[in-house]
Amino acid sequence: MTEQYVAPMLALLLVSVMLFAGCAQDADAVGDTVTIGSYKYSETLILGEMAKILIEEHTDLKAENIGTFEGSHILHTATVSGDLDMYANWTGTQFTGVLEMEVTEDWRDNERVYEYCREQFEKQFNQTWLPPLGFNNTYALKMRRDDAEELGIETISDLRGVDSEIVVGTDANFQEREGDGYNAFTDHYDLEFADAIAMEIGLMYRAVDAGDVDCIVAYATDGRTAALDLKVLEDDMGFFPPYDGGFVVRQQLLDAYPEVEEALSVLWGHFDDERMAGLNARVDVHEEEYQDVAREYLEKMGWID
Repeated sequence: MTEQYVAPMLALLLVSVMLFAGCAQDADAVGDTVTIGSYKYSETLILGEMAKILIEEHTDLKAENIGTFEGSHILHTATVSGDLDMYANWTGTQFTGVLEMEVTEDWRDNERVYEYCREQFEKQFNQTWLPPLGFNNTYALKMRRDDAEELGIETISDLRGVDSEIVVGTDANFQEREGDGYNAFTDHYDLEFADAIAMEIGLMYRAVDAGDVDCIVAYATDGRTAALDLKVLEDDMGFFPPYDGGFVVRQQLLDAYPEVEEALSVLWGHFDDERMAGLNARVDVHEEEYQDVAREYLEKMGWID
């Protein structure tokens, strides 16, 4: 079995053990260590690490950043059960995933989607969406620039007519999600690709760069887009909802330790797409450790000593 498949299986096994253990816990209990969940993806790892450092620097609490998670539903379930206290995510992901909302013209506005997520998570799960961090990490379809120019492709709609010859790479989460996932996407654009291969984020970029796939569905704030000179195709039919980044936190934690919210408030509205992409590139392109990137940035901004 290849590393591509072993890693996700090990991650899911770890999460299953955590959730099983959580069944015997009080979901309302709050400890003195803030447990932060992150995807195995640079953006959430960096943000989770920033949260960990800020909490430990500005409160009397300990914090840990667990970066082994594969799917948004697993993060959500672990937070509901009390195994996690918080995680970084994107509004569009939980709008269509956990809340099972359909993306229509009425739901293209960033603020409206955020407010709906905030209200429903508070009402249904006793969780709080803290204010947005400032960037919109929507999904984006990306191709090698030379190929796109040769075929005259500027928008996703331009793929019609050549889609039967296109092999696309996605992450496993995108292929499985309802609402804003692969099946809804291809139906919306009336596309039928030759194949769609699920793989880890890092492998997707290697595959498109090597020509093993023709295009990838990846994230707008990924620093590898510019590094590999990939062209982002315009979402001309408006399929993808807003994906504003933010932290989802158990209300029990904020009730017990309101200083946590204050510690994280320096991050609210701070990041635009370019700034977030630059931090991601330091990990994904320049191979720096996400822990170092997070700490050095907080020090640079004067938010920690």
